[in-house]
Amino acid sequence: MENMERIKAHYGFTSGDVKNLMSLRPVMERYREEFVVEFYNFVKNFEEAEKFLKDEATVKRHQDALKVWFMNMFSGEYGNGYFTELEKVGFAHVKISLPAHYVNAAFHFVKTYTRRILHKEIQKHEEIAFLERSVEKILDINLDVFTSSYIEEEKKFFLSPKVESWLIQMSDRFSHGLNLILVLGLVLLGVMVIGLFGYDFMHIFQSGDFEKGLLSTLGSLLMLWVVIELMDTEVKHLRGGKLTVKIFINVALVAIIRKILIASLKHEEVEAQLSLVAALAVLGVVYWLIARVEK
Repeated sequence: MENMERIKAHYGFTSGDVKNLMSLRPVMERYREEFVVEFYNFVKNFEEAEKFLKDEATVKRHQDALKVWFMNMFSGEYGNGYFTELEKVGFAHVKISLPAHYVNAAFHFVKTYTRRILHKEIQKHEEIAFLERSVEKILDINLDVFTSSYIEEEKKFFLSPKVESWLIQMSDRFSHGLNLILVLGLVLLGVMVIGLFGYDFMHIFQSGDFEKGLLSTLGSLLMLWVVIELMDTEVKHLRGGKLTVKIFINVALVAIIRKILIASLKHEEVEAQLSLVAALAVLGVVYWLIARVEK
């Protein structure tokens, strides 16, 4: 969005226009209350007026804001602060899904109303035309900012709001379904690991090699622990929790530890075992860093 100075330059809004608007402030101050009444008489004919002005509190709040907005047009202050306030009003209209047509029609009313006041209060026709141009410029600037709010909102949609809303809902449901499938897969995997643990445990007594049997059983227990951690994390995620990077580091750590146990059973070369130990050390450092950052 362009800043206020550039917008004013595009509309030829000069210091002379500022002086004209400031000179009209006492005049418009006398018509402030009447302006709100006339404005509401105009907008109540809109088909969906009751949808946006549904109770007395909302009407009162809107009327007060309308008076402030109307008088700010004749304040003489048209810097970035004024621009920011206009943006807030514009986005408030977008937030309640007020049709842009209503905004344009409302500005047409304001332009007509101020023109009527000028012809009523100012005697010289040359002066009326001079002041009228300044009022039209500030109204056009206001409408420009309001319209830009709608354009900014529309830019967020690639196809259309309805289509994208439907796609997002379907994607969310599909993602939830995949998470449920993942939990089911972890349950089945847990059952298989329990079976492997039972097999390794029985193998201790059948083979007679207690050292090998105990290390194999320990490896199975580590795998079971990994499955439990993954399942617990996934269940928390389904309940709205956040996934943490540490769980994946845990899985990698357990996998390497189990690999080291297997390597020691097979009496693999020292170089291979050292590489596993080095990988374990690196993962340990990464886990420590992540845990420190999260804390």
